[in-house]
Amino acid sequence: MVHRQIIRRIDRVLWFAITMLTGILAGFLISHRVMLGRYFTWLIESGNYQVFTDTFSVFRQATRANVHYNFFLWASLAVGTIWTISSFVIKKNRIIALIAGLSSLWVGCVFFSSGFSEAEEAVAKGMADEAVRQFFVSWNLPMHTAFAAFYTFCFFLLLLSGFRREGDVH
Repeated sequence: MVHRQIIRRIDRVLWFAITMLTGILAGFLISHRVMLGRYFTWLIESGNYQVFTDTFSVFRQATRANVHYNFFLWASLAVGTIWTISSFVIKKNRIIALIAGLSSLWVGCVFFSSGFSEAEEAVAKGMADEAVRQFFVSWNLPMHTAFAAFYTFCFFLLLLSGFRREGDVH
């Protein structure tokens, strides 16, 4: 009985961590969609790509902002994977774990398989040719809108799963 209580407490801590990380990522992506992504797209569309390359790559290098952002993605992937396994072990919230617990896995699959990751990196480093910049501009806002919506949906799924009582059917 004590062993089972410990497992449930660990599961609860993992649920809390993945819920917080998913909420943070939803916020990041909403902010990116509303302001930063729109600004990047505008710079390229308005012919000010040189301003972008002169400033953003220097900013990234000096502040390592992308490393800080990626920390949340990797933490979400790791914690979400462990929570998903835990959910299957205790037979609780399995569907939500597959969707929301692995949200960074699903987002990463789309981000990398679409080729957008390479385009974004080339644009951020100032190494993108016209075709890559146009690909970036055409996908930047729609992709980040979809990711923001997905992370927000997952965040609410996780919150709802936390409000379920122990005796509920899972």
